[in-house]
Amino acid sequence: MTAADTFLLLLLFAAAAGLGWYFARRAQPRSSSGSPRQVSAEYFQGLNYLLNEEPDKALEVFIRMVDMDADTVDTHFALGALFRRRGETERAIKVHQNLVARPDLPREARARALNELAEDYFKAGLFDRAEHVYTQVSRGLFAREQGLRGLVRLYELQRDWEKAIATMDQLVSSSRDAGGEVVAHYCCELAQEAFGRGDLLAARHWLKRAQGADRNNVRGAMMRAAIAQREGDYRLAVRLYEQALERDGGFLADVLPELRLSYAELGKADAFERWLSEALGRHPEWRPGVAFAAITDGNFDDAVTRQCIADFISSNPILTDILETLRPTLESQGGKEEAVRRISRAMRRIAKASPRYRCNICGFSGNALYWQCPSCRSWDTTRPVTKFRFEAMLDPRAVPPESGRKG
Repeated sequence: MTAADTFLLLLLFAAAAGLGWYFARRAQPRSSSGSPRQVSAEYFQGLNYLLNEEPDKALEVFIRMVDMDADTVDTHFALGALFRRRGETERAIKVHQNLVARPDLPREARARALNELAEDYFKAGLFDRAEHVYTQVSRGLFAREQGLRGLVRLYELQRDWEKAIATMDQLVSSSRDAGGEVVAHYCCELAQEAFGRGDLLAARHWLKRAQGADRNNVRGAMMRAAIAQREGDYRLAVRLYEQALERDGGFLADVLPELRLSYAELGKADAFERWLSEALGRHPEWRPGVAFAAITDGNFDDAVTRQCIADFISSNPILTDILETLRPTLESQGGKEEAVRRISRAMRRIAKASPRYRCNICGFSGNALYWQCPSCRSWDTTRPVTKFRFEAMLDPRAVPPESGRKG
């Protein structure tokens, strides 16, 4: 039994003691053999079964007590939560089903019991039942917000984005919380599905809805730029990629190579260099990110990015020492510039051996960009990693051979 479970049992024990005192006070005018003492005794008996790891017997005692006195309802909620947290969902379902079945249960407690039952079904993977009960809760006067949140979580897990949008709209109107950012991601998920099957008309429809839900959505701008690239509208792609970076420079590693390609397709490589120089004037904090993007891509060959890479290397004492060590050897092959190129190639190999993305909330990392973190389920918290894991140099087996350059 975990420490949390033990703590909850102690709370149950304290609640039992309080109820015992309460029943004793109620029983003062009555005979000493009245039912309140019997209730208190059964309460302690149930707790004793729990402490002795006999949950079935404890469950039988506690369910029998619900039929005797409604004052024990809160403890049953705690008991059901304990079973669910321990993974004993069948027992949790039984506790909450018996609460729901009580004809004399107050409406607020009944709504709470229904929501807990839906949580049990969700934890057990019985999603159809969970949806049905969450829907019941969301249509009632009590616990409506909890029911809607449960439905949103369920629809996200099932990737039923249209239902998630409709439910989130209800939740926002009910709780008055801002939900546009999340709705925009739902729309982007639908746009991504449409884009994947080649339905660009549907993709644009959902991206327009995403923009309406959150005008500052970076993902939507990146996706609209990708569609523009596919259709050969590189002017629009340039504008949208620049817009995305202005909104969030954390995506330099993903966006900058595509932006450079779009400028190149327009035959305006010099315009890209001018834009980048001006952007760095507005956002000097981008310089390390530009260096990282250029190093990991390997196709940048303009003066601005070369200077960013040189500054990045000179800001790292280890890389500076390596540079100075290589330079005399490479004097006949280009001197410092050749040394910088060789260091960049080595760093590109290190980057390929490292996770590309990381969640800013829970630290989950991987090589794919998940707009909803698979670990903590947070939206829009994953960003490209822009630091090199130099420990990869200590184990050459961790570094894959460098692949050919992009065309």
